[in-house]
Amino acid sequence: MKIPTLLGGAMLLCTAAHAAPSAWDFEYRGFYDYHNPGVLRTDVAVTGRIVGEDTDADGVIHESELDSLWMNMRLWSGDFAGCGGGTVDHDCQLDVFSFRPGSDALDITASWRDNDATQLAYHTEEFVSGDRYVARSSYGHDYPVDDYYFFGAGTALTITPVSPVPEPGAWMMLGGGLVALAALRKGKAGA
Repeated sequence: MKIPTLLGGAMLLCTAAHAAPSAWDFEYRGFYDYHNPGVLRTDVAVTGRIVGEDTDADGVIHESELDSLWMNMRLWSGDFAGCGGGTVDHDCQLDVFSFRPGSDALDITASWRDNDATQLAYHTEEFVSGDRYVARSSYGHDYPVDDYYFFGAGTALTITPVSPVPEPGAWMMLGGGLVALAALRKGKAGA
């Protein structure tokens, strides 16, 4: 009787350990400045987190398989997977996304903009992996800020898997399974 009990417990633990979709942190660091093209700016970085699942099992996470795509840029940080349907004054957009886990194959084309006509202000950012990262802003009658960076030989991409964290429901299933095992064991000990 011990083997079926142990097998049942192991199955409960495996079910409880089911985690949320996988996650990876990424960082692009080192860009060439348009205004000074010979200089590699290692202080310039675009970071983020990919959360998704390869539901069609083709080895690639596509835009439709994303739960979220957080990107932290100079002017804006947010979830580009939830983009679209914005207003005339505020919107973000994810045009291209694909990622092959276990490799450096990450392709992102995303943009964000915010306009405030009453304050004569605008802020935009554009990111195209392998090509450019642009951040532009102006407030009132101030001289506009235009940061235009290019990818090059010194641009490094680092991708780090994030340890999966079980969902709250999984913790509850684990607790319930352990309580059931303890009750079963206690019942057998009394018999």
